[in-house]
Order: sequence, then structure tokens, then C-alpha cells
Amino acid sequence: MMRVVRVRSCNLHRALDEAKRQLGADFAVLYTKQLEEPNWLGIRRKRAVELLAAADAPSCSPPRDEARLCAIETPAAAKAADAQVTRELTEMRTLLARIDERMQSPSGCKLPAAAARLVRNGVSEKLVRALVKGEDAGMREVLEGLRARIQCSGPIDLKQGQARVALVGPTGTGKTTTIAKLASQYSLVNSAKVALVTLDTYRIGAVEQLATYARILNIPLETALEPEDVEPLIAKHSDKDLILIDTVGRSQRNHKQIEELNAMLKPARPTEVHLAVSASSSVEAQHETIVAFSRLGADRLLLTKLDECSRTGCILELAMFSLLPFSYVTIGQEVPDDLMLADGERLAEAVWQGRL
Repeated sequence: MMRVVRVRSCNLHRALDEAKRQLGADFAVLYTKQLEEPNWLGIRRKRAVELLAAADAPSCSPPRDEARLCAIETPAAAKAADAQVTRELTEMRTLLARIDERMQSPSGCKLPAAAARLVRNGVSEKLVRALVKGEDAGMREVLEGLRARIQCSGPIDLKQGQARVALVGPTGTGKTTTIAKLASQYSLVNSAKVALVTLDTYRIGAVEQLATYARILNIPLETALEPEDVEPLIAKHSDKDLILIDTVGRSQRNHKQIEELNAMLKPARPTEVHLAVSASSSVEAQHETIVAFSRLGADRLLLTKLDECSRTGCILELAMFSLLPFSYVTIGQEVPDDLMLADGERLAEAVWQGRL
């Protein structure tokens, strides 16, 4: 019997010592991996090492009578093992049959290979049939079609004067963390003068979370409680290149609350409104979100939690349903690293490959 342990430490020497403590001196290292763990709220990182080690677990010989009993029961044990293998083979055949069924359209007609691949990745058959023409359509042709349909807006425009960028969307899409990522990107990397304004005073801890990021980045944060507070706070930072506006999350089905949010947002006169949509949400919820928040003047899609999405076809579905360009994509919680500028070619390849 083999015992396996996973050890994580700040360096390889300490990781090996810990493995030795748990397994004894006679162990084997199966693999080692360099990690970077978030520190200081994810803005800085510290390096770590993870290793997987294994050693033979101590065993003792069974008494003679038990050994005789095992010998007697060996044929029965072998029969049970054969039955287990048969069951596993049957399950595997069933799984392969289901995969083959998914390769076919609801009408029972088998799809071309390229089309079937997109369906498996989460693209609806209706879009696939419009995209894939002919039985011989290959990767290059499909990627060209995907690129033509997935539009991107480019970075926040700071060339036309002060940019006032609002993030809107349902609760839980990661707007506040994304605001922090954008603030880090533009203040630390682009050397822009940045201010934060939050309209989210409903969610417990939302202001405190953003205030912590603001202190670390050394940028001002303003909190608006009423619609009449917004315009003076924006005017207070007329010298800034970029004002990022965090908004309270609202259910896409609560139209009254969305109208209240619209009343709060209007005085800010945002130059860009990015609609945060979670890639891990259902297609129905994504479509409802786009329709509900369109009344706020959303002109860009900010796709969040793509790392949590099992089927990347949602990228094409969102692009075709909303007809809005993608601005940014988030692929994790780390600030600011897990934020990338949307790139049409990379997103098209993600739809085709099934992963980013």
C-alpha cells in the first residue's frame, strides 16, 4: 500500500523536510510545482513550492490462518474483480454512446465535425449552422467566422479627455474586484490619475473592500448616498484622467431597482458603461441581464469569471445576442493580474478550443 501526501511550503527545502516528517526518510517525489500565492489582498504575490510525495505504507504479514483463508478466497475475489471490470467497460460504452448522441442535432442528422465541436463547447446549433457551411469546413474557416462575429472595443479611451467608466450588472458578477483590477492597471501600469466613486452602499462590506484597495493604491475614493451626491463628487476630481464608478448589483428581474440605479448613475454622465456578465451564468440569465441592463446605456460587455466557465461557447452567444463589443475579461480573483483586455482572435480561439 502506498501513502501519498501533498506538501506546500515557501521553498523546496522546507517542503522536503515536511514530506520527510510525514512519510519518513524513504520517500519518492512524484512532482514539484512552483506557485505564486496572493498576498496583500492579491495585489502582491509570494512564491511557494508544492510537491507530491509518496512512500510505501508499513505493512505486516497476516497470521498463517488468515493467509490460508485469503488463498482459499482468491478465486471468488478474482471473479468479483472480473465483474467490476465488466461493469466499468459497460459504463464506458454508455458514456461513448452519449457523446455520440451529442454529436447529432435534435433532428437526428449528424453534424459536420467542426459544427459538432462548437456544439460541444456550448454554441447553440442555430448559430453553428449559420457559422459552419458545408461538410468540409475546417478550423481556419471557422476561426475566421468567429473572429468576424466577436467584436472588441479596445482599452478605456483616455485620449478624449476625462473618462468616466461605470460598471453595472447583477449581484455576484465581480464588479468591485474588477474595479480594483482596472484601478491597479491604470494607476500603476499606465500612470494615469485615477479616482473611485462607489454607488454601492447596500452590500455589507462593499465600501470597506473598495476603501482597502484605494488605500493600497493611494487613490481617492468617494461614496455617493443619494443621486444629488454624485455630480459634486465627480466634479471634485476634474483633474483626474479616469474615474471608475462602482454600482450596486441588482437582479436582472427587478426592473424597479434597475430604474433606481439608473437614477443614481445619470448624474455621473459616464463616457463608457461596461455591463459585467458572468461567463458561468446560464445562457438564459445572460440574455435576461443584457436586456434588463440595456436601459442603463451599456455599450460594452465585460466578461467575468471565464476561468469558472466549463463551456466557452457563451462568448459567441453573448456577442451575437447583445451586438456589443467585449472590453475586458477576468480570469480569476488576483488583482491586477487576472484581468485581460478582450482580444477578438484570442476569444475566437477560446470558443474553438473550449478553453482560454
